[in-house]
Amino acid sequence: MDLRDMQYFVSIAETGSFTRAAAQNNVAQSALSRRIRELEEELGVTLFYRNGRGVVPTDTGGIFLDRIRRVLADIRQIREDIGALRSTVHGTVTLGVPPSVGLVLLAPLLAQIRQEFPGIQMRVLEGFSGHVAEWLSNGRVDLAVLYNVRSNALLDAEHLLFEDMQLISARSAPRVGRGNSVALKELDGMQVALPGRPHGLRVLVDEACAKAEVALEIVLELETLPTIKTLVATGAIRTILPMIAVHDEIEAGTLQATRIVDPVISRELILAHAPQRANAPATRMVARLIRQHIETLVRSGHWRGRI
Repeated sequence: MDLRDMQYFVSIAETGSFTRAAAQNNVAQSALSRRIRELEEELGVTLFYRNGRGVVPTDTGGIFLDRIRRVLADIRQIREDIGALRSTVHGTVTLGVPPSVGLVLLAPLLAQIRQEFPGIQMRVLEGFSGHVAEWLSNGRVDLAVLYNVRSNALLDAEHLLFEDMQLISARSAPRVGRGNSVALKELDGMQVALPGRPHGLRVLVDEACAKAEVALEIVLELETLPTIKTLVATGAIRTILPMIAVHDEIEAGTLQATRIVDPVISRELILAHAPQRANAPATRMVARLIRQHIETLVRSGHWRGRI
């Protein structure tokens, strides 16, 4: 049963005719009859009596009609409420995101805001999580999606997801580990390119390696994600990144990813608000849309993470 079936059923009941209901809904009568028959089979009841003058609801169909009218009325009210919300939510929201997050989140998020909430003016700043946390603390951004940096006390923050680190190599590079995973100890002595400290990813990797007594050979320290990925694609070096940062390159076949295990290296993505802007209607709306898009991306498999 879907919304269209409900609308068809009410139309037939109100007109007393499949023919008139089909014309009213701009649908073939045979298709309308089939949908109602399928609906009756799904519910396990007869909804209409057929007679020479047309059709009338059965007793069960009458009860169903009352309920469906209330459902459709609720849906109309929801649409009116959302329409009013779109026209009343106004304001400027400055959002800070890391580059890897921006690659996958910004396009669908900004497109939806522009289409559904034209009163919201968006400004976006990209930077690594340490920089984004600093912008949040000094009020430069109202809202931030960033990786949890323990050195920053972000009190007004909520969990979005956890994601695991991957060893990223050129597609042509020899595979390491077994299957789709590699133990951290197998990376001992491996030459890699990583961001410099105090970048959050570098701190995360350094701490995991120290606990596992693994010594990576950091041959390049780079702060730009595109440069790291370009160098890795040549086969000259490897790196450690979350899957979302290389999703397009994996799909294109230029890079390969191997999940690091024993131990798994994970980091948490959070949504944080500037205290002075947390209750602004526009900020709350953008935060809600971010949560929805993150959940959709994870459930679709486009973002490999754990909510």
